[in-house]
Amino acid sequence: MSLIGPCRHRRPLIPKSSYYFGPPPPDAAFGTPPMGQIGVHHPREVIRIERDYTGGELIQFAPIYPLELEGRIIPTQFLESINAINELLISAHSIRRSMVDNVLAVVTLYLSRLIITSHYEKEMKRLKLLFDELNSGLYNPAGLNLLWPGKVAFLYVSFRSSFRIQ
Repeated sequence: MSLIGPCRHRRPLIPKSSYYFGPPPPDAAFGTPPMGQIGVHHPREVIRIERDYTGGELIQFAPIYPLELEGRIIPTQFLESINAINELLISAHSIRRSMVDNVLAVVTLYLSRLIITSHYEKEMKRLKLLFDELNSGLYNPAGLNLLWPGKVAFLYVSFRSSFRIQ
């Protein structure tokens, strides 16, 4: 453990992603200027965007703008990026396309999987490209890094609040 800031709160050196419980604590990196470098230094904060379960089992993320992003990106940019992610997830989990892929696989004794990429796999590749584009164009210049949610079974999307040295 290390002591960070004049508040003398005990916070771990490497932050962990956690659920949102209200406004950031006094010793948080919220509202501080960027410092450090993405991929080189440990992030000061990990911001989690939870899954939205209002649509049932369909994977979508909640378009609720977290306070920690204030001053880094505007709410419209955040909502547009979450909506783009949600659109690709809806397309990837299309029942009709899944049914066509599965029927084709069964009829061809799964040999079609060697030749044809499934719709889900194509959409996941498009989603990874979208994450790369969002990081390079929007989030990395703002000192944020959007993490791939596939590593956590699409339960949440995390932002690492990494900072640039000026």
